[in-house]
Amino acid sequence: MLGFGVLLILLILSGLSALHALAEVQNANQTSLRQFLAKNQQLDEIRAALYLSGTYLRDYLLEPDRAKAEQSRSELIDAKARIQSLLAENGPLSGASDREMFEALKREIGDYWQTMEPVLSWSMEQRRRQGFRFWDDEVFPRRSNTLAIADNIRSLDQQQLMRRDAELLTEFSAVRSQLLLALVVMLLVGMGQAYFSTSHLLRLENQTLKHLQEVTEARQELKDLSAKLVATQESERKSISRDLHDAVGQSMSAVQFELHDLALALRPYDAQLRESVDRVRGLVESSLAVIRNMALLLRPSMLDDLGLAAALGWLAREISRPTGIRIQVQADDLPPDLPDEHKTCVFRIAQEALNNVARHANANAVEITVRASDSWLAITVQDDGRGFQHGRAHGLGLTGMHERAESLGGSVKITSGPGKGTLIEVALPLPQRLQAAPVRTVLEPEGN
Repeated sequence: MLGFGVLLILLILSGLSALHALAEVQNANQTSLRQFLAKNQQLDEIRAALYLSGTYLRDYLLEPDRAKAEQSRSELIDAKARIQSLLAENGPLSGASDREMFEALKREIGDYWQTMEPVLSWSMEQRRRQGFRFWDDEVFPRRSNTLAIADNIRSLDQQQLMRRDAELLTEFSAVRSQLLLALVVMLLVGMGQAYFSTSHLLRLENQTLKHLQEVTEARQELKDLSAKLVATQESERKSISRDLHDAVGQSMSAVQFELHDLALALRPYDAQLRESVDRVRGLVESSLAVIRNMALLLRPSMLDDLGLAAALGWLAREISRPTGIRIQVQADDLPPDLPDEHKTCVFRIAQEALNNVARHANANAVEITVRASDSWLAITVQDDGRGFQHGRAHGLGLTGMHERAESLGGSVKITSGPGKGTLIEVALPLPQRLQAAPVRTVLEPEGN
């Protein structure tokens, strides 16, 4: 702000100074021009009156007609009065530098009139005998001298005008030099300001890039951590599922067989004792069913043993049975060697989507489609439920979908609207070119 403020102040001061100097030069030029024109006009009027006075005097001296001679004499007197009036005016010629020449002009004009003064009282005979000689010897030389002085004054005025033009040119050059100096100063200040601003912006940019890099690295670390957590979670689920299925499930199965043998052995005994054994057997069977369901929900073994299509079909039946929703699964030409992380990702996204449909969508039908190409694996989940408002904050389930897909370099697109159902589209890149087996699997829940 300080740098730009100084630059702006310099610019304003330079502009005001230039305007003031140019106004002074313009005023001085106009004043000189007006004075020169006024002097010329006054001199022209004096010259014209002198010429006319000579003409009137000549006509007065040489005119034989008395009436016409008196008329010329009257006009001569008027011309004299006009010249005296011009010389008496406090006009452009008063106080000028050529005062001496102007005073000489006044003296010469005064002598000119004094020379003519006796002639005005001559008789007709005197004018006839001495008029021409007086005109040629006295009047004409004085008038010529007077006019020469007027021409000298005009020449001097022209020289003064030229000197004034030179002075104005010098002043204009000084103004131009001042403007050039101001321009150089503003250029230097501007370059300094630009250097300071550029340096400051570069520092800010470096800081921003550093922060951005830190944020990017932190975000990538969070993604990696999330992916590791998901992988660890899946590994733990798989381990717990196998432990439940293999260790606990087998132990419970063994207990069930032992209870069956015990029930056979107690047939000869009291019926009440046999009923107690049967109740224990029922509890064991119920617990075994719960353990198996828990193991399947944690990690269905068929996902590893039978593949993705079978696992999605089992999931659809498990969701459809208690809710009554018609769920159709289409798996087109899935590769037989689909990576385990891709199968897990697709299964968990489908599982989360179906759980959301069962809890919130109030849907009647859901269609799950899985397709594989040479380089992409795509899954879509479409329901006819009530949908939700676009732009509303996502829950943890939808966030988990995005994190699972992004951990494999894929993307999730969710399209929904009130009363329009929900469409979830997931695209996952395959790590290598996988040739899909020409198998089309269509699974529907039993009873639908």
